[in-house]
Amino acid sequence: MLVDSMGDVVIPNDGATILKEMDIEHPAAKMIIEIAKTQEQHCFDGTTSAVVIAGELLKRSEDLGLAKRSSNRYL
Repeated sequence: MLVDSMGDVVIPNDGATILKEMDIEHPAAKMIIEIAKTQEQHCFDGTTSAVVIAGELLKRSEDLGLAKRSSNRYL
């Protein structure tokens, strides 16, 4: 259950809706939201899985110290 910017209670049943209702400022989090939106647009399903996989990849990149280097080098 979420409360949107207008104060209305929203009860989402999918990851894309949850992410749309969140006010996110962190660049990496915004990137993950874009991944979920793209997944929703193309497949209409799998947004939660896409977010979990992207989050895990981001976490692993931090473990390798890649987050401290230029990301262009690894793209």
